[in-house]
Amino acid sequence: MTLDGKVAIVTGAGGAGVAGMAGLGVTYAHALAAHGACVVVADLDHGGAAAVADAIQATGGRAIAVRCDVTAQADRAQAVTAAVEAFGGLDILVNNAGLARGKWNESLTLSQHDWMHIMGVNTVAPVLFAAAARESMRTRGGGVIINQASCGALMDAGAYSVSKAALITATRVMAADLADDNIRVNAIAPGMMTAKLPPEQVARLLARQTVRRMGRPADLVGALICLCSDASSFMNGQTLIVDGGMARVPS
Repeated sequence: MTLDGKVAIVTGAGGAGVAGMAGLGVTYAHALAAHGACVVVADLDHGGAAAVADAIQATGGRAIAVRCDVTAQADRAQAVTAAVEAFGGLDILVNNAGLARGKWNESLTLSQHDWMHIMGVNTVAPVLFAAAARESMRTRGGGVIINQASCGALMDAGAYSVSKAALITATRVMAADLADDNIRVNAIAPGMMTAKLPPEQVARLLARQTVRRMGRPADLVGALICLCSDASSFMNGQTLIVDGGMARVPS
């Protein structure tokens, strides 16, 4: 599953993880580079993105950093331009950036501002980033877009769940809209990976899993590389669930 010669943008790829683990975007950026891709590390925190790009370069990979607010049209366009200028084009977009504002389970108690911000980052931005990447991918003969969904989409867990459920539907819509450009769109729905949740909620979720351990960002790398490579050339509009068996257990 080589990605030699491919160019990728990973959003939300400069953020630190928890409990000594790298964040999902950081893990994705390193994995893509290790499989031969040139990587644009995009994050709202330019310093964090630059540190990740430097680390990739230190291991022999090719990477640059860009500051990117995924909700800003100019920033999305600039990230695509940076990929083209630095590496000659764009083949892979990983819409990893996401948030919950620390309010995973809230819905009716959320303010309109919080609702719009969560939906804007988690659902609307991936669609608009795909639109920004479309022409550059089309000129390369096609490409691949990976959306970071969540198993939270399969649970009753507030605005975050709504935003990720909408992203799964958006993935199918995007796959249909971009099919004529030979751009495939799929999603990954992780289970609990970084435990940025109250301890009692972590315990409840672990009890639902059939793999009795916390997930790690590295657990998603196989799915990511498969979806980004020709190994998944007949997959489109799909969501791969990587959750330790949590989703199969009724809530």
